Amino acid sequence: MNLLLLLALHAHADPLRFVVVGDTQTDGDHTSINWDVLPGLIDDMNAHNPDVGLFVGDLVGGTGSVAGTVAQWEDFQAATAGFGGTLLAVPGNHDVYGGAGTFDAWRELFSWLPTDHSPPGEGGVTYVWDVDTVRFVSITSDQEVDNPYDVSPDGLVWLNEVLTHNDAEHTFVMTHHPVSFSTEGGLGHTGGDFWQTLVAHDVVAMFAGHWHRYQPAQLGNGGLTWETIIGTGGGWTGFEPIRPEQQRHGFLLVTVDGPNVTAEFYSDEDGDGHYDDLLDAFEMRSEVGPTSGLRLHYAFDELDAERGFIDDAPLGTGLHGTPSGHTMLVDDGALGSAVSLDGSDDFVVGRAIDAYRLSLKGALTVSAWVRTDTLSTASWGNTIACYATNDHYTEDEETNYAWWLSLESDGRPLAFWEHHNGENTTLQATEAPPAVADGTWHHVAFVRDPDSAVVRFFWDGAPLGEPVAFDHLPTGASRGLVYVGADTEGLGDSEFHGDIDELCVFDEVLTDAHLAELAAGASCVATEPDPEPDPDPEPDPEPDPDDHPPADDATPDPTHTHKASTCGSCASAPAVGWLWLLALPLIQRRRS
Repeated sequence: MNLLLLLALHAHADPLRFVVVGDTQTDGDHTSINWDVLPGLIDDMNAHNPDVGLFVGDLVGGTGSVAGTVAQWEDFQAATAGFGGTLLAVPGNHDVYGGAGTFDAWRELFSWLPTDHSPPGEGGVTYVWDVDTVRFVSITSDQEVDNPYDVSPDGLVWLNEVLTHNDAEHTFVMTHHPVSFSTEGGLGHTGGDFWQTLVAHDVVAMFAGHWHRYQPAQLGNGGLTWETIIGTGGGWTGFEPIRPEQQRHGFLLVTVDGPNVTAEFYSDEDGDGHYDDLLDAFEMRSEVGPTSGLRLHYAFDELDAERGFIDDAPLGTGLHGTPSGHTMLVDDGALGSAVSLDGSDDFVVGRAIDAYRLSLKGALTVSAWVRTDTLSTASWGNTIACYATNDHYTEDEETNYAWWLSLESDGRPLAFWEHHNGENTTLQATEAPPAVADGTWHHVAFVRDPDSAVVRFFWDGAPLGEPVAFDHLPTGASRGLVYVGADTEGLGDSEFHGDIDELCVFDEVLTDAHLAELAAGASCVATEPDPEPDPDPEPDPEPDPDDHPPADDATPDPTHTHKASTCGSCASAPAVGWLWLLALPLIQRRRS
C-alpha cells in the first residue's frame, strides 16, 4: 500500500463511539429487566459499532436480598451478552435494595470492572476506564446502607484526584442520580461540590438516569459541562409529569472525533420495534466553538394547520408554537399579522424534545412588539414570553426559569430568572414608559449582559431608565418550554391581554443600534449581526485550466464511505497536514 496512504490512515483514525442508556429495569410487567425493550436496544446499539456502552444504573428492578438481586443481574447479563463493545456500569438505587453485601456481589459478577484504584469499599462501582484519549469515570451515587442518593465523602475526594491527574482530551462521568433534580438527592445543585468539581476540570458531560426520561442540558454555573439524563432503557414511562416527547425508551450515541463531540438520541418513533429513529442531535464540544445569534423567531404571520406558529430563526430548531384557548391571528400587526390573546387561558407554547436549546443562561436579548389597552394588576401578570416549567418539583434546579419578560401594572418591563434551588432574580426597569396601555404598538426589549452583570431595558428603540445589576445568572432550567402570553400552564392571572408580534430571542447582547432598527420596523432576521470580516483574506487561487466543473446535478457517491472499526481505542489522532492532502484522492471516509 502507498506509504502516504498508510500515514494518512493512521493520522485520521476512526472516531470513538459509545452508547449510553439508563434504567433497563422492568417496567412492572416483568421481573428483573424489561425483556420487551433491552434486547432490541442492544441490537440497535450494535448497528453503530460502539466501542463502549455506559449503563447508568437501575440495571434491574431489584429485590430485598442480595441473592435475589444477583439473579436479576444475571438476566441483565444474558440480555446484554451480545453487546459489541465494552460494557461499563454503575449501580442505581434499585440495584442496592439488597443492602449490605451488594457491592461485593456486584464486584464478583461484573468482574471486569476495575477495583484497583477506587475509594474504600467502592471497587467496581467507582472507577476509571481509559480508552486512548478519552477517560470514562464511574462514581456511585447510591450506597448499600442508608442510601442518601449521594456520592460518598471519599468518592468526592477521589473524583477530584482522577480528574486532576488526567491527560485525556475528553472526560465523561457517569452516575445514577442527576444534579438538576436538586432537592431529591444529596448531590446538591450546580453550586455544590459535586457539580463544581466537574466544571472545574472541564468534564464534557455527566450521564445520569433515575428519572426515566431524556433530558440533556448545559446546567450552567461555570463551564460548558452537559448533564444528560438518559433513561429509559426499559423502565416505566408513566411518571408524572407526563412529557411524551421526553419519556420514551432509547439510547444516546456519542461520537468523539478529535476535538469534536456529538450526541444523538435514538428511539422508536415509528413504532416498528426498532430503536433506529434519530430524534435529537447536538454538539457537546466543537473545535469551531459555539455560535450565537437568533435562536427563536415567531413572526406570527401565519398559523400552520400542522405546525402552529412557525419558528424560522436561523439558529433555531423549528420550535413551532401551539396556540391554546381562543388564540387567534389579527391582520394589523406591527409587522404583518400578530397573535391576539384575550387574557383568559390564551397563550402559545413551544414544546419539543429539543426545547432545552432555548434554556439560554448567558448573554440574552428578548425583543417583541406589544399592543394593549389594559394592564393587569395581578402579581406576575402581563406575561409577554418566558422559558419555564412549573409542573413538578417547583424548586428543583431543573424547573428553574431561564428568562422571562412581562410588564408591570404601570407598564415597566420586568425580567426574571432563577438559579440554584429556585432562588429568584427579579429586575424591573427603573422608570415606566410614557405610554403603554394606549391601544397602539410599542416595541419592548431587554438585554442581559453577563460580562457587566447588568440588564438593560428598551422601549420603542431607546434605553428605558438605568441599567439594573444582578448577582447570579440562571442555572439548571433543563426541562422548560417556551410560553408566549402567559406563565406556565395552570398558574393563572399571568396572561397578556392584547396582541404580540415579532417575538425574537437571541443568545447575545444586541447593540443599541440593532434594537433601534427593530423598533423602526426591521425584521429580527434582517438584523442578524454580520460575521466579523477577515482582516487578511487569502487571495482567490488562480483557476486550473484543466479543471472541469461538476454537472449541476452531481451528488456525492454514497458508496464511497469508510466503515468504522470496532477497535477499543479509536479516538482520532492529529492530522498529518501535507501527507493527508497527498493521500486525499486515494480514500474517502464517512464523517459522523
